[in-house]
Amino acid sequence: MKIIKLLLLLQLLLLPAYSLMLRPGIFTMHDFHVFRQQQFDKCLHLGYFPCRWAFDATRGYGQPLFNFYGQLPYWIGQIPRLLGTQIIDAAKLNFIFTLTASAVAMFFLARKFWGNTGGVVSAVFYTYAPYRAVDIWVRGALNEAYSFVWYPLILLFLDNYLERKQKKDLFWLIIFSTALLITHNLSMLMIAPFLAIWTLKKLKAIPGLIAAGLTIFLLSAFYLLPVVFESSQVTLTQTTQDYYSYQLHWTTLKQLFVSNFWGYGGSTWGPNDTLSFSVGYLQWILPLLLMPFLFRNKKFVLPVVLGFMAVFLTHGKSEFIWKLIPPMSYIQFPWRFLTVSTFFLSLACGAVSLVVPRRFIPLLLLLLLLLNIGFFKPDIWRTITDKEQFSGALWDEQRSSAISDFWPKEAKIPTNFAPQDPLVLYATDQYQKVQFPTVYFPGWKLTVDGQPTEVFPSGPSH
Repeated sequence: MKIIKLLLLLQLLLLPAYSLMLRPGIFTMHDFHVFRQQQFDKCLHLGYFPCRWAFDATRGYGQPLFNFYGQLPYWIGQIPRLLGTQIIDAAKLNFIFTLTASAVAMFFLARKFWGNTGGVVSAVFYTYAPYRAVDIWVRGALNEAYSFVWYPLILLFLDNYLERKQKKDLFWLIIFSTALLITHNLSMLMIAPFLAIWTLKKLKAIPGLIAAGLTIFLLSAFYLLPVVFESSQVTLTQTTQDYYSYQLHWTTLKQLFVSNFWGYGGSTWGPNDTLSFSVGYLQWILPLLLMPFLFRNKKFVLPVVLGFMAVFLTHGKSEFIWKLIPPMSYIQFPWRFLTVSTFFLSLACGAVSLVVPRRFIPLLLLLLLLLNIGFFKPDIWRTITDKEQFSGALWDEQRSSAISDFWPKEAKIPTNFAPQDPLVLYATDQYQKVQFPTVYFPGWKLTVDGQPTEVFPSGPSH
């Protein structure tokens, strides 16, 4: 009963983080996840499972978006759709879920180390870190926002398994690790080395963890195999070049620890970015203040060290590590490691309950909210419906978004929108040649009256 009361209290404390979403319409964001949810919805309604194709992407010619992009958040987004909500409302509920579920997950993880009070502290610090507001209210990075849900659950059951080697812990570790992998593979890439370090305290558990890794691969094979074997067919490598080269997006110490700047712009070369890369004043100061009291407590020291290691990976001084591990280039923006630093430092902040009398904890949480609550708000709010979101100029803008992320290499990127209907190029009584307004991708199959029919690209742009 006490746990339920604490969780209810926690949800009340979280309300300001998303209360401005509880109205008609949708907020502007960098990513086009509302469009992707609509495309996923369309894909399922057309009977495709698992979903692979975004039919209206790339100006209506389509692209194999869901072949390479994590699908799990969109599956979760379909739950409110089954209840009859609009797509824009389903998208908002998805973002709200990442905030509430991640806080609950962090509560149970931190509770294991610091008790109930520490669990609440870590959960609130986890929610009100500046980068959480950036992820949702600025970038609209839904898949990355979901990584905050899976990180605490993965570490909770990993630590449980290291302590007692029970199969039920390994089972849940596999489930939540698979969830992370099919949500955002880059988040798995970022957290994996830190989990490996955590595992070093119990090397005897490694054989079981290797078996778990193989199981995770098998469960996510429907997603991983296309990523591994079909990435060469699309322009995926271009997502690490030019603007997306990680060397252009290092943070500065001022941005991380001093600046209180807030904006809704983008990441640029140099220190003049127009969005925040702050770790959060209390998120980094509190662990340092606690260190003299808890430096002998390994459960406290390890997450602090890992948290600041993650912060280091956002800075240009870590470039030698990035060069040693070439796959890290797919992370694109080093500041994405703020997801990992936010996770570990927030976990460590809960240890304040071991040092500070309980009566002072509400004052600490109040200070946190006063410092950071102003970040959790939209730039522009559009009071619109699905009908307006998916029509007119706004619809054309969405169909033209991220136009070349997963575009087939052999095809020319279209400059005009695709026609609505197929074009009959040649016809006789027995034979017809029809051009469909969609890009060709290896593996396309066409049937007419249930019979396989030849399909081939009609030119470099189709």
